[in-house]
Amino acid sequence: MKQALIMAAAMLLCASGLANTQYEDASKYADGVKGRGMDTLKGTDPSAVIPGYTASPDQSEYYGGTTATSNTALDSNGTAAMNSSEAGKTIQDVIKNRPSDPISTDAPFISGSLDVEDQAETITQGTDTQCKEVNVNKTQITNYTCERTPAIELACTRTASVTGHDETTQENKSSPLTLTGASREGNRVRVDFSMPASGAVTGATVALQYPEIPSYQGATLTITAFGGTVVTTAARPPVSLPVTNVSATAGQGAVLYIAIQASGHLDQAISTMISNLRSGKEVLTLTMQMLADTSVWVPDITWTENCPFDKSEQVLTGTACTDPGGDRTVTVDGKPYTVHSDCWQYTDTYVSQRADNGTCDTYMKNAACTVAGTTCLEALNGNCLREQAVFSCEEKVSGSAQLCGGTLVCADGSCDHLEHNSVNDFQSAVSGLAALAAAGKDIAALNGVNVSAFTGAGKSCRKAMAGFSNCCKDSGWGQDAGLASCNTDEKALGEAKNRKLTIYVGSYCAHKVLGVCLEKKEGYCQFDSKLAKIIQEQGRRGQLGIGFGSGESPDCRGLTVDELQHLNFAAINFADFYDDLENGTTLPADQTLIDRVKQQVADKMQGGGK
Repeated sequence: MKQALIMAAAMLLCASGLANTQYEDASKYADGVKGRGMDTLKGTDPSAVIPGYTASPDQSEYYGGTTATSNTALDSNGTAAMNSSEAGKTIQDVIKNRPSDPISTDAPFISGSLDVEDQAETITQGTDTQCKEVNVNKTQITNYTCERTPAIELACTRTASVTGHDETTQENKSSPLTLTGASREGNRVRVDFSMPASGAVTGATVALQYPEIPSYQGATLTITAFGGTVVTTAARPPVSLPVTNVSATAGQGAVLYIAIQASGHLDQAISTMISNLRSGKEVLTLTMQMLADTSVWVPDITWTENCPFDKSEQVLTGTACTDPGGDRTVTVDGKPYTVHSDCWQYTDTYVSQRADNGTCDTYMKNAACTVAGTTCLEALNGNCLREQAVFSCEEKVSGSAQLCGGTLVCADGSCDHLEHNSVNDFQSAVSGLAALAAAGKDIAALNGVNVSAFTGAGKSCRKAMAGFSNCCKDSGWGQDAGLASCNTDEKALGEAKNRKLTIYVGSYCAHKVLGVCLEKKEGYCQFDSKLAKIIQEQGRRGQLGIGFGSGESPDCRGLTVDELQHLNFAAINFADFYDDLENGTTLPADQTLIDRVKQQVADKMQGGGK
């Protein structure tokens, strides 16, 4: 085995040496021929290996090389061929002598014009001029936003009902017992019984009846019970048993003893009495006078309140009896009970407001205005306390023009406005530019510190209080004498609301004592101009979705430059500002803005702007 391994190892070594020698020979040969192919090509004559080869063919004059952008020889030879060859001359003759395309008068766009030309005399017949003056009318719809408070009254009710409870009282009762449980104890007859009720035993009587005359008739009897003893004869009527301070519980066990003093035959007398009591031949009656505990049903009046809102956040403004008082009778366990109450239901009013048209009054009285939509700004128990309304108002817009050959012509540009539903374009453009100018004025005044525009101020008014007077009314400040108790700030706020300079934020309880609200207020953001209010309401709340805080803490901050840049002024309705424009509101004095307005107006008149 060992020799076989040695032989195998020797054969592997020999094979390995042979393989290495062959690899070295092949490597040397490859290195020797490397590069000979390219050297062979470099020294080869193409004419010797390519039949018909020439180094300068005729076409070489048209090839300028791979980097050439044009070839002069090719261009010149082509031009010469066009002018001198038969084919080139034929092409030029066709181009020069091609007949023009015929135009047919039957084409619709030409025949229509020819018809108008032919009928021109008929169209203008009977007139001194080809143009006549006409009136142009159009209906313009403008949306206006306003706020108002609907009539509403919210109250809680307190309703009385007759209920009752059981009370334990003491009552004098007479409780007669027939005692039959007799047995013998010593030389006495023992009679066991149970107390019929709980209470104090104040007195007792004992009577012994003899349907059959016993042998011990006339004997002396000593009766003892409840610690008291009475001596009688068997022939006497009922006798009183003295009782002192004896308390008992219903069902409690008690004992009565009878001792017989008879001459002789005592055992027989006791046995006979026991037998007679058990069989009923003798009837022993114990009648007790008790001050007993008795359960008595007592009627009550229970009040139940129904209040569908948190009354601790509202002010009680009035209370009225809505179910008059009197006697009511109920029957319990067959016994009637009569109960009296001065009132069986009270209604407590917490929210009571008459309809206040507010800034919607003008549109509500205008027959050409209709409600397009409402949004509730504050609700209580599903009832809207304040709402924002949008009125669509129809307005007839007219203008004069010249009708010339079926075409309207007007020098002032009003026809274009009417045709393109852009009657308010000028007002809208001026409003937007005025808003931008106002924003720029605000920002410039801040000198780069906390830059913002259209900043407002938080204001409040009392809506419910002691000696109630609504100082948050939206209208009627000049006629309501009850507003005399309102302070100067509240009156100024009322005027600002009338001029559409405020945004309603919310209401809150301003003064509460022991969980009872004594005064309620409303919070507003008040602005210096309608433009500021419009931009804040439609831009900040409507487009940016930024609220105004709470009624107790209004957030009336201005809009930052970044927020202004994100506003789409084209989507803002400036209709509430149009009246101010027509009434001569002074716009910001900025010559650049004025020039822009003039240019925009000019473009509109020429139909070249939007």
